[in-house]
Amino acid sequence: MSLVLSACATEQEGPMIEEDSSVAGAISRKIVNLDQNWTTDTQQAFYFTTQGSRILPYSWYIALEQAGNQILFRDNAHMQALRYLPDKKSHWNPDGLAVGFVKDTDKETKKEWMGFTCAACHTAQIDYRSVGIRIEGGPTMGDFERFNVALVDALNATYKSNGKFSRFSDAVLGKNHSADEEVILRNELKQQTLILAERNNINHSGKNQPDYGYGRLDAIGAIFNQILSHFNDMPNNGLIADAPASYPFLWGTHQSDVVQWTGFAPNGPASLGALIRNGGEVLGVYGQLDIPDKKSIKHYKSSISIINLGKLESWVAKLRSPIWPAEYFPPINLQLAAKGKLHYDRYCISCHQVMTREQQGDSYKAILTPLSEVGTDPQEIKNMLKQRLSGNFKGRKEGVVVGDVIGEKTTGLSPLVNSVVGSLLEHPMESIEAAIIEYEGGLVEKSEKDKIISGIGDSSSKALEAKVSKYIELYHKQPEETKGAAINNKMNAGEIENGEVYKARPLAGIWSTGPYLHNGSVLSIAELLQPVNKRRKKFYLGTREFDPVNIGYVSKKTIADATAFEFDTGLVGNSNRGHEYGTVHLSDSDKKELLEYIKTL
Repeated sequence: MSLVLSACATEQEGPMIEEDSSVAGAISRKIVNLDQNWTTDTQQAFYFTTQGSRILPYSWYIALEQAGNQILFRDNAHMQALRYLPDKKSHWNPDGLAVGFVKDTDKETKKEWMGFTCAACHTAQIDYRSVGIRIEGGPTMGDFERFNVALVDALNATYKSNGKFSRFSDAVLGKNHSADEEVILRNELKQQTLILAERNNINHSGKNQPDYGYGRLDAIGAIFNQILSHFNDMPNNGLIADAPASYPFLWGTHQSDVVQWTGFAPNGPASLGALIRNGGEVLGVYGQLDIPDKKSIKHYKSSISIINLGKLESWVAKLRSPIWPAEYFPPINLQLAAKGKLHYDRYCISCHQVMTREQQGDSYKAILTPLSEVGTDPQEIKNMLKQRLSGNFKGRKEGVVVGDVIGEKTTGLSPLVNSVVGSLLEHPMESIEAAIIEYEGGLVEKSEKDKIISGIGDSSSKALEAKVSKYIELYHKQPEETKGAAINNKMNAGEIENGEVYKARPLAGIWSTGPYLHNGSVLSIAELLQPVNKRRKKFYLGTREFDPVNIGYVSKKTIADATAFEFDTGLVGNSNRGHEYGTVHLSDSDKKELLEYIKTL
């Protein structure tokens, strides 16, 4: 195990990233770093380390043209228009793909795939007066839905156009390829296009279903559909994924006792929570999984890169929140901020505890607030609790070797846990090693780390099963801790029982993570401090331009290098209602003071 840990340590080498240094690999104008406690190598490793996502063969992606022209799909301008972050060729990124777009190699077949890693969805950039500011672990502005649609369009166009396919086959097979090779490639292209198109159709099967737009994804809906429809070989078992949510920021994730917007997933070293959480995410972004027909088989083949998940989590554990960059933004008025702290302590701190930079390595308990109290959009909770046929999961235990038996109908939660645990049980020693790696990267107490290692002896399988048992125990632990989380004292017992809650967390760096509320329905923090009837009903997303006064992105109907997205809060999943704490009692001057304090977090 020491070899694994030392290998992980090499990726932490390199100098610490300094405030105002240039981002390595960034395209064109001035893009600067903030000090978030990463080294230069950690940054690049996080950007380009595979987690096991497989969208399409790597050589195809390199050669693929856009649907309406001969420009490569991966062209920097196209990635920029989709609001992903273009990047230059480097040791870490030999083909110059966008941040978070990586090569994954199948260990058995050696086939190379292109897929996403964490950074594609959890790296942000905000612009102010011609300077781009990189936010590590921040929510991407990328339009995941439009990327998927454009990708299928490009693949379809390549299949149908002789000219496009000729250029594509020459690039993939070489110019001296045979006619038989070309026939095989064309058939493979058709099959992979159908797989990706079916995924899009399942997730977006609703009549008049709203688009997600920039910076949002119904990740839970997509993951549940992938597991209960695609991996289950039941294409009619999907549900509309119409509860898009903003991508959560990553700093503080490792230290929280539960994760996800609804707080349903326990987190922590004793239970392998981070591995299970991240493994589920891989399956949702085109990971591969083979569920055996025989229920007696307790381990599943998957593409999840277990050791790499441990490394990625260890880097997230070291990540710290960005600090308001006074060298670029208007300086904070400290007198107003001091007054604002009083308002924060009265209206905010009961749910959003304050953790200083020095405390951000410490574990904490998140606050779960019932839907009836917070009053925000209910669609994510509604969809999470919907039942459907369990198919091949029927009769399996939720934790494979432990837990309740999955019945004929189920929500997506138990099959999700089953899928990831089965994948981990396929490689028990790797899973134990990954758990050690991810908590070696954090500031977890030695006693907690020892809990992972203890009892391994000669049987990594038994040790892993013990950790799975702990996870299932935490998963069902309520009501005192509601699956591991602290309870708001106003909670309704029925909502706790049903999981009808949203998670609140510390707000360090919240200024860099707009739009706000879990579904991104409020443009700025200034608007969030207004009652619902004073919040915008519609606004536009797509520009990275930052508004340091109201704290959020600027709303622009016309953008030079992309298509603006109109966010309509009247549509399903888009409600901007709720979270009206203090909005009536605070005066306009009080709110300005509170905004100033929030900048200091």
